[in-house]
Amino acid sequence: MQTKTQYDQLIELSDETRRRAQSGPVVVHTKDLVLEDVPGRRRRRAFISEPILLGSMVQTMGMFIAEIAPGDRTGRHRHFNEALVYIIEGRGHTVITDKRYDWSEGDVISVPLYEWHQHFNDDPNKPVRYMGVTNLPLLRAMGLNRLEDSPEA
Repeated sequence: MQTKTQYDQLIELSDETRRRAQSGPVVVHTKDLVLEDVPGRRRRRAFISEPILLGSMVQTMGMFIAEIAPGDRTGRHRHFNEALVYIIEGRGHTVITDKRYDWSEGDVISVPLYEWHQHFNDDPNKPVRYMGVTNLPLLRAMGLNRLEDSPEA
């Protein structure tokens, strides 16, 4: 009986990765997403694409929709992954390190690598809803991810 070589195992792993990448949904209907409370993070979120959690076709990027309650804020945090935040609705500001950046519906926030940041909803009556796109799955696969909450949050 012939045993599999390590090279044979690599081919199988490659095939499995390709199958997984082809098995996720092509279209995600965001109207069907249910936002869940994120304990300790002061926001609600639903993942749209996340390869480990959802079996997404896209293996190197993650995407989510999040909401900040009227007048509230997210926790202060930083991460080594890149992130783009598209404001779907609402208005507010983001503090990166110690600098304030105002934004509103249709704006995009480019979060610098590993800088402390926090998002604020400046409207006391309406929630902020935003979409985040990150390369966290890629960095996680490479062993380079790091996510850290501030004790000052």
